[in-house]
Amino acid sequence: MATTRITFSSDDLVVKSPNDRRLYRFLQLDNGLSALLVHDPEIYPDACPKPSEDEEDEEDESEDSEEEEEDGDEEDEEEEGEEEEGNGTDNGEKSAVQTKKAAAAMCVEIGSFSDPFEAQGLAHFLEHMLFMGSTDYPDENEYDSYLSKHGGFSNAYTETEHTCYHFEVKPEFLKGALKRFSQFFISPLVKTEAMEREVLAVDSEFNQVLQDDSCRLQQLQCYTSVPGHPFNRFFWGNKKSLVDAMEKGINLRDQILKLFSDYYHGGLMKLTVIGGGKIHPPPPPLPPIPIPTPTPTTHTHSTFS
Repeated sequence: MATTRITFSSDDLVVKSPNDRRLYRFLQLDNGLSALLVHDPEIYPDACPKPSEDEEDEEDESEDSEEEEEDGDEEDEEEEGEEEEGNGTDNGEKSAVQTKKAAAAMCVEIGSFSDPFEAQGLAHFLEHMLFMGSTDYPDENEYDSYLSKHGGFSNAYTETEHTCYHFEVKPEFLKGALKRFSQFFISPLVKTEAMEREVLAVDSEFNQVLQDDSCRLQQLQCYTSVPGHPFNRFFWGNKKSLVDAMEKGINLRDQILKLFSDYYHGGLMKLTVIGGGKIHPPPPPLPPIPIPTPTPTTHTHSTFS
């Protein structure tokens, strides 16, 4: 398995407010990916908990359910204490701190402007397909199931020039979520049977905004823009635009994989991760390469004698 190396690291690129207690580190990897790591001390106010077995997919679901019920009981007791003792400010602040989630977002420099004219809505469709399983996690519901099981959620959106994927989860399960999330951009399966279902999902999203004035105005601007301009597209995509492409003999799966191959690489990707874990010191710089200093030659006689 290929590994990536850090080619650049800095803790000084983010301009912070004096009241900002977060720590930031910017990293540049040798595959071109830029990443911003954020340490939020309020996520773990006391100490960073030890990794749980569930991060390795071995936690019992019933135990997790019981823990959630106990957490709910504890919150109820805290609320009662706030009302009876009159010191609710401290308890309320502590409760708010404990509910902070870890999160991550990946932004890729590709959007609907990159749609092929014969398959409009393809970038949006590709966004949907990355949720439908990967080589390491082939179950279509694995990612969403993991997040919902651990108090998190995910979403994504496609704009004209970028696509953003993001999630949040309980801090102790960030590592497991990142493992699943990273596979979106490494080895998505893009299964044919999943494509048929996701065409309907894209179509459903389109139908939900049919009466939205801002979306209707945008599409009017698209249709009246100069033919041949990237804005002269149908960004949303729907069943008609995608199915019509297939009926014209276009292999949508091949088109999706080509779009993925052309644009989903480190040079066009920006990652941000925020959690309560410590940001480890950057690796020491490479030692300087000794360059020998040439010794001048001493002549004892004239060259032109």
